[in-house]
Amino acid sequence: MKSDIQRAKLILLTVVHFLVDLFSSLVTPILPALVTRLQLSLTQAGILAGLPAMTSSLVQPLMGVLGDRMEKRYFIILGPLFCAVFMSAVGLAPSFLMLLLFIILGGFGTASFHPQSVSMAGDVSGSRRGYGVSLFIVGGTAGLAASPFVVPRIVERFGLESLVWLSVPTVIAVLAMARVIPIRNENRRVTRLADVGASFRPNLWPMVNLTVVGIIRTISGVGFATFFVLLLQDRGLTLQQGGDLLFVFQAGAVIGGFVGGWLSDRLGRGRVIWSTILMSTPFLLVSLYDTGPLLPLWLFLGGFMNMASNSVSVAMAQELVPDSAGTASAFPMGFSWGAAGGALILFGGIADRIGVAPTLEVLALVPLAAVVLALMLPRDREFRRAASQVRKTAAAAGRVS
Repeated sequence: MKSDIQRAKLILLTVVHFLVDLFSSLVTPILPALVTRLQLSLTQAGILAGLPAMTSSLVQPLMGVLGDRMEKRYFIILGPLFCAVFMSAVGLAPSFLMLLLFIILGGFGTASFHPQSVSMAGDVSGSRRGYGVSLFIVGGTAGLAASPFVVPRIVERFGLESLVWLSVPTVIAVLAMARVIPIRNENRRVTRLADVGASFRPNLWPMVNLTVVGIIRTISGVGFATFFVLLLQDRGLTLQQGGDLLFVFQAGAVIGGFVGGWLSDRLGRGRVIWSTILMSTPFLLVSLYDTGPLLPLWLFLGGFMNMASNSVSVAMAQELVPDSAGTASAFPMGFSWGAAGGALILFGGIADRIGVAPTLEVLALVPLAAVVLALMLPRDREFRRAASQVRKTAAAAGRVS
């Protein structure tokens, strides 16, 4: 009898997600070194920080549509390899333009991996979708957290050029996953784009709302992490010291992502989303003003609250649009990160004009706008009823045809 939750597949997907997101977040912790080496402005720094999210995430909805239609899951294998090769090469870039090219190409690898993999994570989790998706998301967030701890140490000891060796573990992990994860998509349904649109229609407004909430929350979290590292450099901290504090922030995000998903299975998706986003603002603000021994605590709690709703949003999206789960997942998990990446370019220009610290204050207050929208999200039983009706209608149409 088939197990309700297929742990080996879920764990391997989570490990590869860890490695992919480690690469996708590689630029931020070494941003001060890249700024110094290539003599970049804060606007250019904002472009570098936002570009990985833009290139990897804005195209994720398209990749989600394509992935839902594919007979074989090539993206789960090829995406991580593409990401590892090009993102690990950023330390070799001789110019700003070449650096942008490497980041764009690596971002496409990230974009192709996420929709198919998160959809599979939900499938192999059985009835424990909230837990399974949360574990998968936590794997990625753990990669985000590990990057500022590991990468600055490598750069300070061996130089930017040594980052290419980080691609080796990813190649090994992907080869192992290829032996366990079935390439053939047994549950593939070749649908027209019109059919995908129809699956979104019953819960279109909640999906739009959920995506905007994700964009606002992610602008705050990613923007805060990016410019806080530069603020620490201005305060005289080394690349490694700044990376360690960023690691604390991301570690809080890892734990928050897992706890948020676990709580949402019990308390409801919407309730966890708006309450955790609301609580992120005070902790982010305190982190800016307290330079004493409690700073790591405030950073941890700020990251925890900011990302606690991330996996919850993905689970809610899959439940809102169950017949196009890969496409639906790409909006809160992918598109929101891409839009936030674009906003970092804007905030880089703002920082050039008003300074890094005032820009961080604005970013700490941004989540309050998301709270208002999150309060309008439907209760779980409301959107699940609509999704159930869509499936019944689709099943009836299938029987007729």
